[in-house]
Amino acid sequence: MSQIEPSVLTALTTAAKDAVSHPATALTLKATDVGSNTAIAHRDALVAALYRRPSQVAKARKEAGETPPAPPAPAQVEIWSLYADHVDDPFLRGHLHHLLLDAGHGRRPDHVRGAAIGYLDTVQLLLTAEDGHRWPRAAQCLKRAGELSLKFKQPDLRERATKDALTLAERLLAGTEEEGRPLLAALETLQTLKCDVADLAEQAASLFTHDMDVRLGLLDALRKDAPPSRHAEIDTAVVHTLLDAADTADAGHRRLYFLTQAATEAHKRGLPDLRARAEMALQQTTPEGTSIRTEGTIPPAVVLWHQDQVDAAPELRTALWITVQDIHPAMRAQAEAEADGALEGLLRIPRSRINPAGPVFVRPPVDADDDLAVAMQVRGLRLFGRLTAIQLDRIGERFRPDESEMTAALAHETVLPEPRARTLARAFRYYWLQEFDAAACVALPQLEQILRQLLRPQVPVISVARGQSAGGVDLMGTLLQSMPKAGYPADWSRALELLLVDSDRGMNLRNDILHGLTGTPPRHYVALILQAALYLLSHAHGQRTPPGTTP
Repeated sequence: MSQIEPSVLTALTTAAKDAVSHPATALTLKATDVGSNTAIAHRDALVAALYRRPSQVAKARKEAGETPPAPPAPAQVEIWSLYADHVDDPFLRGHLHHLLLDAGHGRRPDHVRGAAIGYLDTVQLLLTAEDGHRWPRAAQCLKRAGELSLKFKQPDLRERATKDALTLAERLLAGTEEEGRPLLAALETLQTLKCDVADLAEQAASLFTHDMDVRLGLLDALRKDAPPSRHAEIDTAVVHTLLDAADTADAGHRRLYFLTQAATEAHKRGLPDLRARAEMALQQTTPEGTSIRTEGTIPPAVVLWHQDQVDAAPELRTALWITVQDIHPAMRAQAEAEADGALEGLLRIPRSRINPAGPVFVRPPVDADDDLAVAMQVRGLRLFGRLTAIQLDRIGERFRPDESEMTAALAHETVLPEPRARTLARAFRYYWLQEFDAAACVALPQLEQILRQLLRPQVPVISVARGQSAGGVDLMGTLLQSMPKAGYPADWSRALELLLVDSDRGMNLRNDILHGLTGTPPRHYVALILQAALYLLSHAHGQRTPPGTTP
């Protein structure tokens, strides 16, 4: 087994001194010359540890949808174990033991106690320090120590963490407005440790009013420990906090957000008068101040990720299916909310309208879509179109498919026979030549025919002549509404309606383009049309679970 490299331990100790965070320590350590190749390997393993986050933070990242970090290499873990008990800095010592605990290395009790004691020793140092950045780190250390003491049943450490958290909370209560966030973290840690913080939370809520998020957090902490008789009073304070934030908002969209949150919270907490007040204010907010931007800058990392997806495809057809490998993101939030029965969040508050003839509320039907929800969904469609355009452009650059290759990739014996597949292939070719008008006009009729052929086995799409009725075929709007009956996801049905035929609040591309009501559509609009055709074809080609079957 390797031994500690003195030059590395010295460099680590020097880098950790006065550093405000582990990444700051890592930057200094990485730039330090430590000598031999073995020492460099130790240094790099410790740099990797400093950039790694412990289990509870990693769990939170996973719940937020982020990709969890890869497991550390066994050689790295062995190096961490060499240095864990020899570093002077208690924060770093606790961090290394926490990582070793996560990795399942050695004896679990040793690492539990090593991590918790390291964090608590750090708190003691910070309580007496003059460092201006000490309070957030102290609150973080207390949170981690408290979680470890509870999870692994360490009563002595739990008692110590409770005492330190109370000391920190009392110290911060006498501080300034800027110390509200670490105070909230300290109170949340105390509640995790099963302590009643009602008195502390009430004092804090009356003192720390500058930061809205902190005040809301303090009110929620107070409500958890307050008797039920006080819940209505606290709920009212929550909504008033949001209404006050809306009144002082420096931008229209921020005012819109705070008012929506106020209406949501008032609805959830059973405060109809405050909900009506928030809704009235929402309706009086001018459109100029609250318009939803449809364009923005896509981060380079997102662009690279979408391009890498195409680059990883083994052949053309697979690359085409990659552009539609998930349900439509613009609709997902609403679909999940409906499934959960939720009535909260920016997109889910059923809003009243104001009669322009007087201050009288006009209630829309219960099942009517909220205007703001639809606006956000359309915005999501446009963003999704830009991401799809990135992938279609990459497909064109990588494969440079000619008409025959695209025809072979798209063709399906019953849904899109070769002659029609060749026509749709030309739409893609027009897109890559930046002839967007031609691409859209060629693709839209094929899209409608693909949908009709897909639905034919499940729902009637042709009506026969009867009496005075001449019969006919269902057109795009009716076909899209029939998709859920045929077993296709309702979120995609709604997305395609907004994209193609909703003339009231949607993009209405099919009608506007084919009826000559618009100019040349933007690239990402055409990308959405082509992607819709690919989505439907992916069902025909078996890339998705066929309707009526269980995955």
